[in-house]
Amino acid sequence: MSNMTKRALAFSLKKLLAQSPLDKITVQNIVDDAEVSRKTFYYHFQDIYDLLEWALVDEGRRVLEGCPIADAWQQGLWNVLSYLQENQVVIRNIHRSVQENSTLLERHITQMVQPLLQQIFDAQPDHEKVGAEDRTFILELYAFGVVKLVIYWIDNGMKPEADWIIRRIHRIFSGSMEAMIQRCCMDE
Repeated sequence: MSNMTKRALAFSLKKLLAQSPLDKITVQNIVDDAEVSRKTFYYHFQDIYDLLEWALVDEGRRVLEGCPIADAWQQGLWNVLSYLQENQVVIRNIHRSVQENSTLLERHITQMVQPLLQQIFDAQPDHEKVGAEDRTFILELYAFGVVKLVIYWIDNGMKPEADWIIRRIHRIFSGSMEAMIQRCCMDE
């Protein structure tokens, strides 16, 4: 029952975000829409940002379901970008409202992108020979690049289309991670 209540509150927040920026939405708006009490809201969440964080993580997990194969990272990235595009008004309202604290949206996108990058890394020859520090650095480097690119894309009205970005990332990524791994193995 708990996840059902959380999802009902998240659904109400998302519905309200389609109409208003986050900073114009109150807990009372959410509970009225979800038809639950304020006590119920505060039983599950500390504040609206806590609900937003939970909702983004929950939806992100569902967006990436079914993309466990390393060769399908493009499909996973496509799912992420399609989700963002389908929820463009909501995402832009979140982004506008939390721009001073942009880490919320960046953190959410990072949580969606990191498993895809991990899959790419683990599919590379000799990946197991790379030390933990280099592995972390490589994955953070790629995550930073992809996440900043996605934030830039959001800032520019989600133009060009998602498939253009995926093709570009694929062209740049092809062989680059393998080359980094090989250089790390030579340095060891």
